[in-house]
Amino acid sequence: MVRWPIRIKLMVGLGVVVGMMLILMGGSIFGLHSFHVSNLTLTDQLRELGASKDLIECILRLHPPDDSAEDADSLLVTARRAQAGLLEYFHELKQNTMRGNRANSGFDELGLAFRLDDDLTAIINELSRSDPPEAPILPGTTYFVTQHPELLRQLDPTTDLKSSNLAQNPDTQSKMEPATDVKARIDRLKYTVMRLPKELHDDFYDVLVMSKTQYQISRVIVWTSALAVLPMLCGLTALFHRWVLYPVRLLQRGVRRVARGSFDYKIDLHSGDEMQDLAGAFNEMTARISMTYADLEQQVQERSRQLVRSERLAGVGFLAAGVAHEINNPLASIAFCSEALENRLEALTQGSDDPDHRAVSKYLKMIQEEAFRCKNITEKLLDFARCNDIKRERTDLPSLVQGVVDMIRHIGKYRGKTIVFQPKEAIVAHVDGQEIKQVILNLVVNALESMDAGGVLRIDARYDHGMAEVIFNDNGCGIAADVLENIFEPFFTRRRDGKGTGLGLSITHRIVNQHHGEITATSPGEGRGSTFRVRLPIHPSEIGDGPGGREPAVAGASRGHAA
Repeated sequence: MVRWPIRIKLMVGLGVVVGMMLILMGGSIFGLHSFHVSNLTLTDQLRELGASKDLIECILRLHPPDDSAEDADSLLVTARRAQAGLLEYFHELKQNTMRGNRANSGFDELGLAFRLDDDLTAIINELSRSDPPEAPILPGTTYFVTQHPELLRQLDPTTDLKSSNLAQNPDTQSKMEPATDVKARIDRLKYTVMRLPKELHDDFYDVLVMSKTQYQISRVIVWTSALAVLPMLCGLTALFHRWVLYPVRLLQRGVRRVARGSFDYKIDLHSGDEMQDLAGAFNEMTARISMTYADLEQQVQERSRQLVRSERLAGVGFLAAGVAHEINNPLASIAFCSEALENRLEALTQGSDDPDHRAVSKYLKMIQEEAFRCKNITEKLLDFARCNDIKRERTDLPSLVQGVVDMIRHIGKYRGKTIVFQPKEAIVAHVDGQEIKQVILNLVVNALESMDAGGVLRIDARYDHGMAEVIFNDNGCGIAADVLENIFEPFFTRRRDGKGTGLGLSITHRIVNQHHGEITATSPGEGRGSTFRVRLPIHPSEIGDGPGGREPAVAGASRGHAA
């Protein structure tokens, strides 16, 4: 599947929206432009129509003068007003022609204006008799009259009558000439100006027809734009649903399922963009949450076991402290009395070969040995119950381990077993050296007791995640699964010789716990060896003494041969 990032999809959607807007804007602008042009054209036509109305009124007021001078002066004033109206009309006509606000070229209206200007000028010159005569007020009148004499004949009201008489009597042609007096010009002015409304009406009608055509074109363009935009809008809606709404709905559904506790729910999204990456990250997050939840559940169970173990240890310690003090005195008396009896009996039976004497002596030695063994157990109980203050200082752990190893190697019963310890660097921890030395000794002795001749114990010291770690790995008898949960319990022992008291690992656990460290043990199974890990703090700041101090976790696993 082709991957399109969200930014590309947004750009595509934006392009579609911009295309829709341009299409609609183009149709709207064309329609508005057509309406604007039609409005301007009609407005200019109305102004021209108003100017023509004033011109027609002025010309219709012209009348042939009488012989009186006053009538001639009045006609002259009216002719000049008509000439002023003609100038205003010509100005509107010229502006409309230059703006293109006409359906035709305006040639007919110009011809009428030039003819009116020629006749008005002739009337004014006739009445005023000025010397030199006045020129027409419209530029181009003289040129137009000279170049288009046929239009003058078309505009002459006597043309039709002359043509009729000429057809009836050809001999009269030389007698009929165009009227040049004032009356004839006034008649021609009125005839010419009355043709002006028809020309304006035709042009106005042509403008309306042109506006209607533009309106129809605009309507077609608008409807075409709307029909073109509609499928684009539908496509954009479908893309928005596929690219945005559907992925967001799937993510929302997944979040709700996870919020209800379904950590195994997976979001199956193949959008080919960042939404798919987000779904993948969400699936990975839920998988990690599921693993964390399972790990937390395991930790809760482990903490519960530790709490039970701590309660048991507290009860055993309290009981051991009381019992040890009560037992020590009788044990000392028994050992003292048996030793005294042995000394007296030895003096009395010196040189005697009586078997009973030898048996009594043997039993007295056994009483002493067992009494001292019980005394040793009570001393361990007192050590277990006693919580002396720990004097922590910077201690080199490899030196402690090496000292214990050198001491153990000289013990005869361990000479057939190998201890491998090759430290690579100095590992310094903030601990009580004597207490940790006892921990190392207990773990080494347990490991050696679990191995047969030829067995190998490997010890390693290193830094791990801000703590000092000492690892004891042996290839001895291993650990059974049911033993792992109880190995740190007091008096729990699985030593092969049956001589263990079950206090060695409990005391080791207490010492590590007082140092705010961690002790864990693992084993693949019986006959496959086992591994102890002791983690200790390396800085004083990591040790929280007092009630608020950190209580380290202790994994319930150990050897089945613990002393």
